Amino acid sequence: MINFFLSIFFFNLFIFIFYKSFSKIYNLFDYPDKKRKIHKKPVPLLGGLFLTFNLLVILICVNFFTNLIIIDFFEDYKIYNIFFFIFFCFYLIGYYDDKYKISYNLKFFLLIVLIFLILFLDKNILLNKLVFSFLDYEINLNFLSYPITILCFLLFINAFNMLDGINGQAATYVLFILILFLFKEVLIFFSITIILFLLFFLILNFKNKSFLGDSGTIPLGYMISYIFIKLYNSNKVFLVDEVFLIMSIPGFELLRLSIQRIINKKHPFLPDNNHIHHLIIKKFRYNYTFFIVQFLLVFPYLTYIISFNFFISFFLSLFLYIFLVIYFKKNNKNFI
Repeated sequence: MINFFLSIFFFNLFIFIFYKSFSKIYNLFDYPDKKRKIHKKPVPLLGGLFLTFNLLVILICVNFFTNLIIIDFFEDYKIYNIFFFIFFCFYLIGYYDDKYKISYNLKFFLLIVLIFLILFLDKNILLNKLVFSFLDYEINLNFLSYPITILCFLLFINAFNMLDGINGQAATYVLFILILFLFKEVLIFFSITIILFLLFFLILNFKNKSFLGDSGTIPLGYMISYIFIKLYNSNKVFLVDEVFLIMSIPGFELLRLSIQRIINKKHPFLPDNNHIHHLIIKKFRYNYTFFIVQFLLVFPYLTYIISFNFFISFFLSLFLYIFLVIYFKKNNKNFI
């Protein structure tokens, strides 16, 4: 186990040191447009590629060294093969979108197809009932199992995709989720592996030397959604309300921005500068914006840990989110 983590560490150190060489070979860049993308020069979109490399290393170990490595609820190597196959498909959609820009409707359709595929290949990923901390009974979904499971995937994948707006924001949020897994003593092997990748990636990301792009956020959104549903179905480590709180701020953003765009007669997934990090960064420097957004992202679950009350945490988080949006909009009168 220790040898594996050392191998993962040095593997990520290697790609970190030679990221420029990978950038030239990979040839996928995010180009500034002086509107939404204000970085000064093209930045390589390596996040998704490096994450895929790490999951591929796990895949190789699981298939060829099964007597040495057991990766949490992926104890059956066939399950991990399915997970990785679908992950890679999501990565390809993101890569193609980063490279050539596909229509929002086509991308949405492809995401639905892949979610249907994972539900067909892995029956244990289907949500059949909902368990809340504040209810004494379970809610059986029956014929709603498929649509609700698909909706959960779609909502978080798109919400997480919207979260990727300033350096470190999306990756640090994933880091927070993986640390929660470690505190819950689940997915230890898998979480440490991805944490090692994220730490190296964040160094590049904070220095404007690498971004996630859609090739990183779309498969990451799938990965986090898959793990939460799998953990929920397997041993109820996180109840429905806990998962909701962990994902609530990206969900609030998705809802607000989608409604705002529809009102303005635009596509709900059309990129713009109305995200909360855009509002804040107009008032404060990047460092302050990053810490404010990260505090906002972890606030719902932190208040839940303190209060052990879903409703207190939910309404406090919603109030804080609405307050920040209104406050920073008022302080950016020219912001549209």
